[in-house]
Amino acid sequence: MSHRGDRLRAWLAQHLAGPTIGALVEEQVRNALQAIDDESWRQIAPQGDTARPWHAVRSLLERANDACASNPLAARLVSMTTDFVIGTGPTLVGPPWAHAFWQHPMNRLDERIYGWCDELSRSGELFLVLSRNPADGMSYVREIPALQIDAIETAPDDRELELRYHQLTGEIDGRWWPSARAIEAQGEPATEGPDQVMVHYAINRAPGAVRGRSDLAATLPWLERYETWLEDRVRINRGKSAFLWHVGIEGAQPGQLEAKRHQYSRVPRPGSIIISDATERWEAVSPQINADDAEADGRALRLMIAAGAGVPLHYLGEGEGANRATAREMAAPTLRRFGHRQFLFANLLCDLIRTASRRAGQPGMEVRVEFEPVWLEERRAENASRSTLAAAHRKEGDHAV
Repeated sequence: MSHRGDRLRAWLAQHLAGPTIGALVEEQVRNALQAIDDESWRQIAPQGDTARPWHAVRSLLERANDACASNPLAARLVSMTTDFVIGTGPTLVGPPWAHAFWQHPMNRLDERIYGWCDELSRSGELFLVLSRNPADGMSYVREIPALQIDAIETAPDDRELELRYHQLTGEIDGRWWPSARAIEAQGEPATEGPDQVMVHYAINRAPGAVRGRSDLAATLPWLERYETWLEDRVRINRGKSAFLWHVGIEGAQPGQLEAKRHQYSRVPRPGSIIISDATERWEAVSPQINADDAEADGRALRLMIAAGAGVPLHYLGEGEGANRATAREMAAPTLRRFGHRQFLFANLLCDLIRTASRRAGQPGMEVRVEFEPVWLEERRAENASRSTLAAAHRKEGDHAV
């Protein structure tokens, strides 16, 4: 009976009492080793959303807009891109509906595209609203500043499929604009969608990012430093030219200094004659500001700005140190950059026209927007220079004969 009781107690201890202390210690050691091993590994892709927060996007947009409004160098960098990209103007190749959309009095794309190109360079993105006329299907295009779009909602499994856009307005909740891409992705006819939709175009967009980035993003810190440097140089130069008169009176009697202060309360005009005796001495006193030559500093700052903008210094009006041969070689990368922007901007306009045509019930429209290649102007100038030189040589030969 006692053996049977011992076996029963052993069975109960094994099945009912739970794990032993040794088993618990062993499990804790195993978990600790697993945690140490996990710390040595990391995932290839970061967790969570990698998009820039709205406050960072807004700060960059505000700085870029303020720079273009007050800094001539920033404004010139943006306008230079537009000048090279659009050049003499685009050529539209397509059916009559495309030309009607382009030239419609409510659209006037020949005039609008200059502002669009500026906004694309300044903000890095372009938000356009297409408002369809139910009577004839024609769409009218309007721009929304990028500073007013604070949120872009995308598909959960595809960040490139944008569903809608939130605009900051005078109302508390703002306004949501449906995306033309999302409506077409649903498979429904574009003619049955809402009459107002938004399209979004972005440049300088990193992989996985939703919003674009300004062309001035890399140069903004240096533009601000250059502006501060110029202001300091102006203050220094103004301080160096300032002076005051010091009048010394030897052996002044009581009340004599007060009388002289009253006499000379008005500052002598430049070129006036001062007559005094030996007891009165006049001296012009100016501040001793030892400001070294900062030309090299200014050039270094301008070089950083030009490098960030992708243009050589002579494109910013600084031709010293560059002859025609070196200027031609330095212009090649810049012209390639502007040629790439021409390609992107032409595709943007073609996509906008096709989107408007599908909403009008005319899908499959073949349309093409062409710009004069940026290198043609350089080649034309070079040919003109060669012709001028040839004519000069011929004139010299005629005189020699």
